[in-house]
Amino acid sequence: MPQDIALDIPFPTRINPLVKTVAARNERWLITEGLLSSQQNIERYRSWNIAKLAAGFLPDVCERELTFGLAVQSFFFFFDDLFDGALGHNPAATYEICHEMAALARQGTGTPAVAPSFPLARLWSSLWRRAEQGMSAAWRGRAVRHWEEYFLTYVSEAVNRKSGTALSMDSYMKLRRDGIGSQVVLDISERCGHFEAPPEIHQSMCMLEVRDITAEVVTLTNDLHSLEKDQANGDPNNAVLLLAREHSSSQEEAIVRLQRMVRRRTRRFQQLVIEVDRLCDAFGLTTEERENTHRFLDVNRACMRGNLDWSNNTARYSDIGVRHVIRSPRIEDVIAQT
Repeated sequence: MPQDIALDIPFPTRINPLVKTVAARNERWLITEGLLSSQQNIERYRSWNIAKLAAGFLPDVCERELTFGLAVQSFFFFFDDLFDGALGHNPAATYEICHEMAALARQGTGTPAVAPSFPLARLWSSLWRRAEQGMSAAWRGRAVRHWEEYFLTYVSEAVNRKSGTALSMDSYMKLRRDGIGSQVVLDISERCGHFEAPPEIHQSMCMLEVRDITAEVVTLTNDLHSLEKDQANGDPNNAVLLLAREHSSSQEEAIVRLQRMVRRRTRRFQQLVIEVDRLCDAFGLTTEERENTHRFLDVNRACMRGNLDWSNNTARYSDIGVRHVIRSPRIEDVIAQT
């Protein structure tokens, strides 16, 4: 039912034409890495069609960069699914995993080496080494912070589940701005596109709000489409369910509220684009710096629209996907120490 509901995300659909080529390569890579170990799980992974998601986020990049961007997307899905089920209700075990991931993200030249201790950590480390090559210190600082915040959000979520904490919508949205992963997606889109918006633009309140809007629109879109999957997992922290509880309303009324929230955010985004142009004038940016700033705005549009287009069609949130979740919350158990 949620996959049929319209959301006001008024940006054009764009998809990289190399999507089929990189999808096949991505699947072979995951099999080689041991992340897909049975035909059943290969079929389950195919049904998610993550390649379309990456191709919507990165509509203009070359085959090599789309392949890399898709690899990062694959990591997100495997890592996120680790915490569906018992692990996501165990704060101590979740902390052990996520603290290691955050430490891996933080470490740099001159700091003690942190050795990844499980398969997904090793895979992430190899992706991160590739991601940071050729990028500025400012980009690396932002990306490290966003990865660390992303990883540690899972600990907060596990604590909330264990304690039975009922989050308000405001608290939930604040948590999900870091935990939905879109901040990292925006960083990776700069890396795959071989450009960076100027640091002063990135640090402006205007662009920080742009990024928050993107994260919130992606969160609301994701929660609408994953409603039945979350209910199958017994997870009450979904925007539709929280809105229904907070307003003592039906799910249908909560969905209308969610649609309005998305509409307000995309309209605010369009207002902020004008403010960004004024900032470019105030900072006296060069032509190239202005172009990179507008490319970054395009990356945000692609993130919001690409997520919606993918969510409308992926089987991850369909009846098929829900049946998979009931059978097993995780597509593969890759936490075991090796």
